[in-house]
Amino acid sequence: MNDGSALCSEKKADLTSGERKELWYGVPKKLIDPIRNREFAEYMEKRSGFHRGQIDGILTEMVDAIRSLLSIGQPVTIEGLGTFHTSLTSPGFERPEQVTPGKVSVSRVYFVACPEFSREVKKMKCMRIPFNLYMPEEMLTKEMKKADREQEREEYERMVAPEIDEEVQE
Repeated sequence: MNDGSALCSEKKADLTSGERKELWYGVPKKLIDPIRNREFAEYMEKRSGFHRGQIDGILTEMVDAIRSLLSIGQPVTIEGLGTFHTSLTSPGFERPEQVTPGKVSVSRVYFVACPEFSREVKKMKCMRIPFNLYMPEEMLTKEMKKADREQEREEYERMVAPEIDEEVQE
């Protein structure tokens, strides 16, 4: 299992120096669809003493409760995770009494991760997706192909090394 974030390379314009330069940057790569409640509940079931059905039910109720509380303007903090908020919008008015509930609406719902959660997520190591999995063959340079081969060799060695250590200990 990989604890890292998948990344690939993407060419972007860099204008920080005042002149336009094309540089390569690491960008996140979506490998698979996000897990949904059922899969998340199954994952949590394996890590805790709770049954999948209980977890799934709690997640469903949590969404309803957060929605209800946000609808009355109450931010919701889930300790260790972060806080859900709403933003309001309205046209500008000349006098405060003109600002009425019918003229104000929720413009967005947003989530702010708590600092500890952000810190832990930011410690994740990134893993590079081989170039040949997302770039057309004609764009692959010798250096890219070499980097792919080296990465494949390193991954193989990481997988084989623990097996060799186990055999030596026996």
